[in-house]
Amino acid sequence: MQFTEPYNSIYQEIIKPVCEEMKLSVYRADEVYKPGIILKDIIEGLLESEVIIADITPANPNVFYELGFSHALNKATILLAQRGSELPFDIRGYRVIFYDDTIKGKTEVEENLRRHLKNIIG
Repeated sequence: MQFTEPYNSIYQEIIKPVCEEMKLSVYRADEVYKPGIILKDIIEGLLESEVIIADITPANPNVFYELGFSHALNKATILLAQRGSELPFDIRGYRVIFYDDTIKGKTEVEENLRRHLKNIIG
């Protein structure tokens, strides 16, 4: 996901708490505090992760690069996008959790994310 608002809030208020509630460790490259190459940290995170959650709002080339890498690794990938987002042709065939940036939308995306994670991790 893009490391700006409102995506930082979605991560902090929805993704991270839901994952931690389900006893999953959460990793995001901007939370790595050591010297080194950021892309290397991202790739290591993708290699080690059981589940990848990607917010594909907006159409950020870096996010799509990482999503493609995740798909090449055959990782379980959960896609999130703000309702009304235009999805690229190659992504339209995948299931996407669409959300609204509202209080009700927060509750719905939390519930949908829990359902997806339960189906993946059991």
